[in-house]
Amino acid sequence: MGCPYPAPRWEKAVKRLIRQLGPDATILDLGSGVDRRAPHIINLEIEATPYVDVVADGHFLPFKDNAFDAVINEAVLEHVREPKQVVAEIHRVLKTGGYVCAAVPFLQGFHASPHDYQRYTVPGFDHLFAAFTKIEGGACAGPTASLHWIFREYVGLAFSFGSLLLAKLISLIVGWMTFPLVWLDYLLMLNRHSHILASAVYFIGQKRDGPKNHGESD
Repeated sequence: MGCPYPAPRWEKAVKRLIRQLGPDATILDLGSGVDRRAPHIINLEIEATPYVDVVADGHFLPFKDNAFDAVINEAVLEHVREPKQVVAEIHRVLKTGGYVCAAVPFLQGFHASPHDYQRYTVPGFDHLFAAFTKIEGGACAGPTASLHWIFREYVGLAFSFGSLLLAKLISLIVGWMTFPLVWLDYLLMLNRHSHILASAVYFIGQKRDGPKNHGESD
């Protein structure tokens, strides 16, 4: 589905992992959208598009246990009813030692595709992936992206006269006019506290041996 703002830290990490695993690795892009990250990656979506290989629901993945070397999941978990179940399915289909790469919004406006249910802080996202050993994570789209999204949507609503269509049109125009400001995030993301106002956060982890714990309390 993709992040609407620059997320170089996330993109570099995912590309690095794909390159590290090599072309013979079995990799699933769960919620791939309309692009393909590499020729050998299996794309899964909830509806058919030209680049989709498998049409399925992330709550019930149609794959056997221990099938993949890595699962990529970008801007998907905010749209599912039961994120813990989707993460459990990711854990199930990964080989021991396999990698999960996931990214979600923290401070973003409502965007149903077709639904929109939740947002995550960095600690909250780490907790969701408690069954995995964390390799890296944190903010991946910065504070300026958060401000930009809220500002353009705010202006759209303020001058929409109650019309959602007009609000979206104004938001789009304002967004394009002010988009260069977002590049300030290349500086702000150097601040180790940037996650407190991040537009999006990410987690990269590895499946380990031992009892499963999908972030649920006993």
